Amino acid sequence: MGLSEKEAKVYMAALEIGRATADQLAKQAKIVRSTTYVQIESLMKKGLMSTYEEGKKTYFAPESPEYLKRIFELKKKEFEVRERELNDFLPDLIRQFEGAGDRPLVRFFDGKEGIISLREEALGAKNKTIYVMSSNDTLSNVFTREERAAYTEKRLRKGIITKLIYTRQEGKLPEAPPENTEQAYISPEKLPLETDIIIFDGCVGIMTLKGKLLGVLIQSKEVQSSMLSIFNFLWDAAEKH
Repeated sequence: MGLSEKEAKVYMAALEIGRATADQLAKQAKIVRSTTYVQIESLMKKGLMSTYEEGKKTYFAPESPEYLKRIFELKKKEFEVRERELNDFLPDLIRQFEGAGDRPLVRFFDGKEGIISLREEALGAKNKTIYVMSSNDTLSNVFTREERAAYTEKRLRKGIITKLIYTRQEGKLPEAPPENTEQAYISPEKLPLETDIIIFDGCVGIMTLKGKLLGVLIQSKEVQSSMLSIFNFLWDAAEKH
């Protein structure tokens, strides 16, 4: 709701005990006294706390949590303004990005969501043919049948043609390949794949689907050309179907 972790702790402490000194709030919030003063000052600026003197002591009291809604609305309006500003200058940023020349050649993608992002990036290929080397067994262990079907459907909608070399412990897949798909089988004994590889648009994506899930995208025409040569060599030796 727009509060830092320590602000939230102090505010919750104030709600729990009502009016209190800074020492009492620090003890209740389990943070140091000097830090408590900083958080109290910040909460007062946000209208969530007030202060008053009684005798020789200074007390602090929480204001209604209804103010949190007001803070949220202010943050929401601020975000909407920034979004409009971003939309205004985003085209210029994209032009600069596309004309900037050489960039870092290697990007990393972590976990299953990272692997999904890398696979999605391949679906944005300008060259509508992508080349894939895949272990059907490891892919099936990471992605459900429904997830694989949804990816294929999205690929077909985008008009992407896939040439696939795959391995599978039980042999060739019994079903015919989907539309816009050419596939060839190599036994895992001849090609013991430990990673999935996607070749597209001057890039090579390498994904580990066993153990720690990790993707690496290499942007290099030279690497892409070399990997495509390896793919074509294997394609000629594989069983087409």
